[in-house]
Amino acid sequence: MKMNHLKIKIFLILSSVIVSVAMIITTYNIIHDKEQNNMRMQEAYQSVHLNFEETIRETVHFYTARANSNIRSPEVIDAFRSRDHDKLYRLIFPRWTVMRKENPSLVVMQFHNADGTSLLRMHQPKVYGDPIASQRPMVAYVHKHHTIAYGFEEGRQGLAFRILIPVTEKGRYLGAVEFGLSTAFITEKIYRHTGYASIFFIRQNFLGVFAHVENYIQIGNYIALDIPAKLLPLVEQYKKENSSFKNSIIHYDNQSSAITTMPVKTYLNQSMGAIMFIRPVSDFGNHVFQMIVATAIMAFSLIIVIGFIINKIYDTVANKMSFQEMYSQTVLDAIPSPVIVTDGHELIAANQTFLAYLHYGNVSDFKRDHACVCEYFEEGDTEDYLMPMFNDQRWTEYISDHPLINHKAKITIEGQTTVFDVKLSLLKFKEESRYVVIFTDISSIQSISMTDPLTGIANRLHFTMVYEHAINVAAREQKPLGIIFFDIDYFKQVNDRYGHLKGDKVLKQISDMVMKQLRKSDIYARWGGEEFVILLPDTSLYQAFQLAEMLRVAIELENFGTSEKITCSFGVAVLEENESAEMLLKRADELLYQAKESGRNRVVNQ
Repeated sequence: MKMNHLKIKIFLILSSVIVSVAMIITTYNIIHDKEQNNMRMQEAYQSVHLNFEETIRETVHFYTARANSNIRSPEVIDAFRSRDHDKLYRLIFPRWTVMRKENPSLVVMQFHNADGTSLLRMHQPKVYGDPIASQRPMVAYVHKHHTIAYGFEEGRQGLAFRILIPVTEKGRYLGAVEFGLSTAFITEKIYRHTGYASIFFIRQNFLGVFAHVENYIQIGNYIALDIPAKLLPLVEQYKKENSSFKNSIIHYDNQSSAITTMPVKTYLNQSMGAIMFIRPVSDFGNHVFQMIVATAIMAFSLIIVIGFIINKIYDTVANKMSFQEMYSQTVLDAIPSPVIVTDGHELIAANQTFLAYLHYGNVSDFKRDHACVCEYFEEGDTEDYLMPMFNDQRWTEYISDHPLINHKAKITIEGQTTVFDVKLSLLKFKEESRYVVIFTDISSIQSISMTDPLTGIANRLHFTMVYEHAINVAAREQKPLGIIFFDIDYFKQVNDRYGHLKGDKVLKQISDMVMKQLRKSDIYARWGGEEFVILLPDTSLYQAFQLAEMLRVAIELENFGTSEKITCSFGVAVLEENESAEMLLKRADELLYQAKESGRNRVVNQ
């Protein structure tokens, strides 16, 4: 009966471990896949953005070269200077024909006189002499500044991407050459590179010849024209879910589509519209469901296998083994978590998971260096964390006498800290006692509680847990340790003027900016409210000051969507000899206070 009870108990423990590990792994994978999915979305946006910018640059460069090659001829310059419409047309027509063949999207080629009138429209050669600069701001801009201008603008041929190149002769401004390409030229090039279908939207206040079109879809103050029939339901669904433009995933008709929007600028870099790019993507919700189902099946199968193995082991060895043999290496190694057997003083046995975690080949090698696993235990932030002795009781006796406490052990191996949930079973045989201890890794679960939910960086609890360890390492290895305290200047005014949602966005944007500038070894945490702390291992005062100054300037120059600049004040310090953790924090905080008192938006160091 006792044997069966023990077998059932071990089976339940293992089943709990398997279920817990499966839940942790599944949660981690879902979070990881979600991050990867968001990263792919961001990369897709960057790809579209880069392709769009590159297409614009290539197009401007190409047609600037075309303009220069067309006006290089003395005859062309002479016709341009003398405003000889017919001669200029005869000279340019063969070149216009070639350019149209090489790019059918070229819909406009026009020569503008310096006085603002049209000299020649290759696409409408019979229409000229009209005061076009008074109707086309881009033309007037080039006449005034004698510089290249490009961007989307409406004209007689409708909306087009236009490039105007000034023409001079010996310092004298003669006028400008204009090329205009249909919007399809831009979107089709991006489609060939990225696979995104696209729709062009125009801001309502920029509508010209399209102002009286009746069939359109409006999102916010943007209006879409000529939407392909196959994309119309998807755009209507996007409109239902979004009152303004933003990148998102739309689910429609059993298909998920990534929607990416790209602003379109005028020649003065003003937003005059946007391009919506659409690409089918996999359904993340279905992916999560399949992952959960697969993990559940694997966990259930593993529990059955473990149950079978335990039953088989006990049936085979129960009548042949002594008390010590009952907990042989075979049984221990069947448990996926680190497990040890101890008499309360020294290690008796351990499974391979435990030995591999501590980088030992066998128990003898471990006992050569250590008397007890408790030598690895570190202090935690609560009394639940085990230490070798508790009130004159060894840790094993303390766990046994306090079964209702959720005991934990904090162990750092090669700079990697792991928190274990520690479960102990006491076995007695005659005059001997054995403790079977299972260490279940709960670091993944705990990391969730150690992350600031708004900014995604470490919270104060997480920082506090690693801070003491970092101090000890720096002191032991005699390496510098820097710390930066900073907070956002006049952050309350941001909340009062723009609301807390905007304030949250500012906190998130600053956190993302800072995180990109740090090393993997640096610890970056939200201390509280608008105050942040950065721990910099192996960093001198000069290096810490340089980093703080770089961050200060970057934040000052960043666009947060507010009318006034957002700035931060910094306090920088490094660990001094024999200085306590509390004193270092206090000095850094006082330096931050000096930065605030001396005018803000500055870095003060020790």
